[in-house]
Amino acid sequence: MTVNKKDRVIFENIGGSFQFQSCCANDLSKILTLDPTAWAALSVPVASLNGDPAFFKALDEDGNGMVRVDEVKIAIKWLIGLLKNIKVLNKACDTLPLDELNCETPEGMILVEFANKYASELLSEDKTLNLAGIRKKLSAVTAGPLAGDGVLRSKAVADPAALALYNDITKLLNTPDSLTAPALEKFALDAASFVEWSHTAEKPLFRGNDPVEYYAPFKALVSKIDEYFRFCELIKIDPAHAARFSLNPAALPELDLQDSAKIDTVLSTAPLAMPSAEAVLNLAGATNPFYQDKIKEFIGTFNISSITADEWKTLKADFAPYIDYLAKAQGDLAGQLGKEKLEQYLAGNEIDSLRKLFEEDKALGGVVDTLKKLERLLLYCRYMLEFINNFVSFKNFFDCDQKSMLQAGRLIMDGKSYNLAVWIDDIASHKKIAVRSNMCLLYLDVVSSGKVPIKRKVAVAVTGGSLARIYVGKPAFFIDNDNITYNGKVIDLVDGPISFGQTLFAPFRRLSDALNDKIQKLTDFSSTEKQLAKAIDQGKMPPATPVPPTVPMTQKFMNNGSVMLLAGGLSLAALGAGLSFILKSITNAITSISALPFYVILIWIAVLIAIFMVPTAIFAFLKLRKRNLTLFLEAGGWAVNLHMRLNMYVSGIFTRGTEYPENTQFKVCKVPKKRRSLLFILLIIAVLLTAGATLWYLNRAVPGAVAK
Repeated sequence: MTVNKKDRVIFENIGGSFQFQSCCANDLSKILTLDPTAWAALSVPVASLNGDPAFFKALDEDGNGMVRVDEVKIAIKWLIGLLKNIKVLNKACDTLPLDELNCETPEGMILVEFANKYASELLSEDKTLNLAGIRKKLSAVTAGPLAGDGVLRSKAVADPAALALYNDITKLLNTPDSLTAPALEKFALDAASFVEWSHTAEKPLFRGNDPVEYYAPFKALVSKIDEYFRFCELIKIDPAHAARFSLNPAALPELDLQDSAKIDTVLSTAPLAMPSAEAVLNLAGATNPFYQDKIKEFIGTFNISSITADEWKTLKADFAPYIDYLAKAQGDLAGQLGKEKLEQYLAGNEIDSLRKLFEEDKALGGVVDTLKKLERLLLYCRYMLEFINNFVSFKNFFDCDQKSMLQAGRLIMDGKSYNLAVWIDDIASHKKIAVRSNMCLLYLDVVSSGKVPIKRKVAVAVTGGSLARIYVGKPAFFIDNDNITYNGKVIDLVDGPISFGQTLFAPFRRLSDALNDKIQKLTDFSSTEKQLAKAIDQGKMPPATPVPPTVPMTQKFMNNGSVMLLAGGLSLAALGAGLSFILKSITNAITSISALPFYVILIWIAVLIAIFMVPTAIFAFLKLRKRNLTLFLEAGGWAVNLHMRLNMYVSGIFTRGTEYPENTQFKVCKVPKKRRSLLFILLIIAVLLTAGATLWYLNRAVPGAVAK
């Protein structure tokens, strides 16, 4: 079967992997049938994307802060269904002719009718929708007391009586300056239910008396008495549990006896009295002093000095009807306003006034929803193709001439422009994953330079140059994709391979640094000088060894310096022997080498260089191949399908050197003729002296070598 060229699905090698090629709007329909395994990304955090925030918010249908494959497909289907000809997306502009809307669909018809209704504000003379005009209308509609979002705010309630009801409801619900229609209707039902209940309900008595005076002492001790009888049941089951309530002084935790608050905490958590298997609480006996006043009130109110477990159960049962009554009277949210106030609200017009405001807000909400749909439509027309080339494929990401939605911007530092930068939320969590990418990374805190500073964190991959002049704390200059400038500072870095040359010479550079450190330590006497100065200041210098006065001066010198002289002589002898051995070895080597033909010497030099450099070059090549761009992106919360290596070509895309204008002219500072002549003479003298010294040494070391 012959396949039409227009229906072919083309995959292009982008950044080292085959990715879906989206060239025009007609390719959007192909994406709907494209298996998710062929997409470059499966999900991406909205916070890491660059562009119009409203566009990304429209794509994020469930509002979870992530754009997923299924949400992109839903957006494409909605867009294709609303347009007569999808080719209009190829213009990628924020305007759309009204006649491009598909009136055959119910939603398209609603949008067209709405646009014609507000034509003076939304349509230009040529019947074209404009994103700026739609946003201006949307801002004007939502600027009033009603926003059309189903939430009523206090500024929209003009009636004082209705405002009092509004404040009472929001206070009960703990939603200050925010009320929804369902919450209002629930309050009205609860209020009516409570008023009806209060007309028929009678306050239960406690053993024939008003329960109010009895309930307070009961409520103050009910939890502690319940706890006491539970402990008694525990001991009754097994007497060994009694040991749990005996304090072991050796096992007591530390307690500050001067801290009364901590002492009160210990006492309040202790049992009301010592539990026993008899399960009798002697209130007049030894009880917890923390509850002493409450116990006295309990004894006086109920006229009892002790109580058994069964008597306690009976007492609680007698209070049960009153407790249920209080649960309804005090536990009901609406009931907390009281019977009289609720009857007033139900009989008045306050609830109806709030209902009318919600009806007005609902009507306004229809206008707002339609405006948001138009805004969403124009945002998709402007950015959808660009987003596809940053999500379904990473075409723009690997294009050095395009600004990718996935990149935060570029870091200008050390004469380079580092373009592989992404916004991140937390440096530690990103570094934990990105360190496995085998890439060289910089982490920065940046602050925008506008009137309202924006603080953000950014991760930057170094794919060119070196880290020689980059360090933690180095000031930075960052420019995002909207050309907003940021001042920043390097907070952390991850060392890794950058380029072939840098990786090739890294071992030699580390060896050189190690030798420099050793030499610096050997020649650094600052610590010794500090110790000596400190000892002198403290008067702790060790005294010289005393010598008997009868010993001659020469003998004194010999006694004090003999060991020093012996050690110095041995050191000089060893140094001389070592230098003699080195010079002899060099002489023998020169003798052997001078007998060889010149080309053989060159071959041996090449072999020696190859022995050192070839393994190092192979290691550098393999290390560079391990750089994983996918892990760098996934560390920021992206779900990436592709396995992308950071090869040499891609590295050049993300790091650029200084770009000079085409008409740039470079001038070299000329040295004055007198100084130039002097430098030239000194250079000739240095060369002649070096050559003469070399020939003299060769003639002495190998007689006849110069003649040969």
